[in-house]
Amino acid sequence: MINKINGRLAFNVIGFYICWWITIFSVSRNIFYLGPISVLLFLFIHFYNVLNHKQEDKFLIICLFLGFIIESTLLNFNIIIHRGFLSQYNIAPIWAVSLWVCFGATIYHSFNWMSKQYFVGAILGAFSAPVIYFSFKSLGIIEFGMSDLSVGLLVSFVWCLFIPLFIFIADRRLGL
Repeated sequence: MINKINGRLAFNVIGFYICWWITIFSVSRNIFYLGPISVLLFLFIHFYNVLNHKQEDKFLIICLFLGFIIESTLLNFNIIIHRGFLSQYNIAPIWAVSLWVCFGATIYHSFNWMSKQYFVGAILGAFSAPVIYFSFKSLGIIEFGMSDLSVGLLVSFVWCLFIPLFIFIADRRLGL
């Protein structure tokens, strides 16, 4: 039983990182659809391995909408300028939103140790967001619409709020 659980957790973590790198690499090569397809494939296999995923389904839909709102807001306020088809219409590209959904799948499984750890989530979000966005910028898949310092502080603040919110929603969906 423990090996089966460890195998699912390993699949969850490895699958997330594979989707992450496929998405980043493909966007850097202007292949915008490959990342979202990899996320869909990951989720299909993931849900095949999860016996009771109705609550997680709802949570991932919430992640989809919140990720869309967050990334579209950053785009519309000219904080982050994404590469992708929908960016020209001030709509977050599907590749960016799919990464939020993929991240949501990890909160339920490989990051479930963060359950009710809202302060830890805030700290994790505050420090990881600038690293993520600056790495995206260095790879040329996003641009900043304002100074590096301003963007770093803003995304740090946004993630400091939203990661604990994602954890809180996941806790409620699981009934914890």
